[in-house]
Amino acid sequence: MGLLFCILNGLFWAFFDITRKLSLKYLHPKILLSFFMIAQVIIFFVWTLYEKNFYFSYNYVLPGIILIFISVISAIFFLKSILHSDLSLTIPLLSLTPIFSSLFSLLFLNEKLLLTQYFGILSIVLGTLTLYTKELTLNSFFRSFMIIKENKGAKLMVIVSIFWSVTPVIDKICLKYTPINYHGLFQSLGMLLALVSISVKEIKTLNFPLRSSSLIIITLLIGTTATILQFYSILENYVPIMESIKRTIGQVCAVIFGYIIFKEKITIQKVVGVLILSIGIFYIF
Repeated sequence: MGLLFCILNGLFWAFFDITRKLSLKYLHPKILLSFFMIAQVIIFFVWTLYEKNFYFSYNYVLPGIILIFISVISAIFFLKSILHSDLSLTIPLLSLTPIFSSLFSLLFLNEKLLLTQYFGILSIVLGTLTLYTKELTLNSFFRSFMIIKENKGAKLMVIVSIFWSVTPVIDKICLKYTPINYHGLFQSLGMLLALVSISVKEIKTLNFPLRSSSLIIITLLIGTTATILQFYSILENYVPIMESIKRTIGQVCAVIFGYIIFKEKITIQKVVGVLILSIGIFYIF
């Protein structure tokens, strides 16, 4: 059952990537996020009404607030990244997340890396550079650093991967102190309040496109389902296992659906890059 949750989690986040990119044609990133948080607040609130085993510890407060802060910033950066760049070039960059997780563990927890994990890190870096090469040559590999540096979408996604390297860990800490539904309610409500406070200008000029309402509703439902599945995946599995399955499914789907839906080119660099990234993710864990 734990593995099934991980696979479904990966698929729903992949679908969510697609519908978010489509929805950004009609809504500002902050407004789309605000709608998403409203949907989550409603769903999690209704869910809490049926909770019979409520428990809460004040130890939740500090990690909960930190998680809200990280989630708001990373979510805005994520949407801006996929808005400015191809899905098939940005989503695979989230494979950098386990690298940062491992490095943070080494620096702050003094957890030593295994030789296989160093191989995984090297593979992920190599796969990332392969994605952004013009051709499979040594000179082109070195130019990839500059391409990533100059690409706004790529830079934002690298920052997102740093933030998202710690969010599942904080989620797991928070879930020790309150049930899934209350955690979801606290987080979505906190993020909604934060988003409203920084989106006054966008709210005043909001012109909701009715013709895209069905797409936005589907996006909100898929996103909420993905969030719930991730909470259960975290409870049923080790975070690294959940992350490796989620990232692999996400980057493969990004290339496939990027081609089918957004007419993004499938190049040999993308195929080889995603393959190397997927191998690196499993070795690093």
